[in-house]
Amino acid sequence: MIQRQEQRGRNRTGEEKMLVPIRCFSCGKPIAHLWEELHARMAKGEDRQKVMDSLGLDRYCCRAQFLGHIDMIEDIAKFKKN
Repeated sequence: MIQRQEQRGRNRTGEEKMLVPIRCFSCGKPIAHLWEELHARMAKGEDRQKVMDSLGLDRYCCRAQFLGHIDMIEDIAKFKKN
């Protein structure tokens, strides 16, 4: 049981996972597939602005989905369904 709780919130590679919206809330552009590459490149130390430009995140509304996100999956996972 404890092992399952430790694995909650992680993907196959052991990295933290984020609940990324599939599409931008404002313009509707698909953005979920860009999260892993964006996160990996930023972890390597690349500039956030240049990474987003190279991935095609030109609109401010799409950028805001990644920049303004607060990962709360660990907090939400503490609550049980009735």
